[in-house]
Parts: sequence; structure tokens; C-alpha cells
Amino acid sequence: MDKRLRNALKGLTSPDAESRRRAMEPFVRATFNIFIRHLYRYLGNEVECEDVLEDVYADIWENPDHLRDIANDAHLLRTVYLYYMRKRLREVYRRMNRSLSLSQADLENLVAPEMGLHDITEQAELKQLLHRMLGKLKARERKAIEMWMQGMSNRAIANQLKTTVGAVKMLEFRTILKLRRMMKDYSDEED
Repeated sequence: MDKRLRNALKGLTSPDAESRRRAMEPFVRATFNIFIRHLYRYLGNEVECEDVLEDVYADIWENPDHLRDIANDAHLLRTVYLYYMRKRLREVYRRMNRSLSLSQADLENLVAPEMGLHDITEQAELKQLLHRMLGKLKARERKAIEMWMQGMSNRAIANQLKTTVGAVKMLEFRTILKLRRMMKDYSDEED
């Protein structure tokens, strides 16, 4: 740990408000790149990372007591993560609904919302039809939709498919449109 960061930590944990204020700017300068890289691994979005980091620094300003006995950079990162970042990351994950999975029924309602297919076909037939239509998709589309149905985040899907989050969102959107068209074609054939 370099001398500036060590002095900034000492000033942050001081009871004097003026020395805490003077120490905050060098602390932010010394730690910003470390913290932003760490957050980016979790969130994958620079804007969200900066928002979370802003809240983390505010929390550190309000309650710097956990930073008293920091020995090295790894200890600093671990302490900041445990006492300040983790809570903020959970809020972001909750806001992004990353923990919610999409059930088979939800996918059926998403693909065939207002077509009245539920009235025409039985539930078992609709599931069979959906499986058949998933089989007609390209392998990449099917894999993305299956991972999405399992509740994986777009970031995790992007890592699995070795692409960007934006590409995954577009792939999901186009695949759902494709499934809707297939369902519409099927209902038109039935009429």
C-alpha cells in the first residue's frame, strides 16, 4: 500500500471532520480504479459501477470505522466489499431482477399473450408446441432462451455465449418475436 493511501486512511478514521474531509479526495483518487474494476466484474456496466461507487464512498464517509486497521490493498478491497459494496450490489441486483427466473408458463404467456391459444389448445399441447418451436430455433437462439428461462442474467448469458450484453438482449428480443410469429402462424393454420 502506498504512502498516500495509508495517510488518507489515517485521515479518514480521524475523529476530526476537517482532516476527514481533506483525506477523502486522496482516498478516492487512490482507490477509484481498484474499486471500479472490482465492481465491473459484477455489474458489467460502467454507469452502474460509478453509481454504486458513489454510494460506497458516501457510506465510507458516514462510517469509516471499518477502515481503521487496514494492512494492505487486498485487505482494503475485502473490507470495503464486505462492509460497504455488498449491500449496494444486492440493491442493484434486486433492481435488475437478476434473481428472478422465468418459468415455462411465463414464457408461454410472453410468446402467446393475446392470441387466445390457451382457449384453442390444451395446456399439454401448448407445451408440446412450444418445445417443437424451440427446436426450430437456431442453436444460439435456443441456448440463450433456455439460459434466460433458467433465470441467468444477461451478463452471465453473454459470458456463456462469448458476446456482449447488448447482443444478448437483442438476441432474446428477436427470438421472442420469432416465437410469436411461429405461434401466430400455427394459430392461423388451425383456423
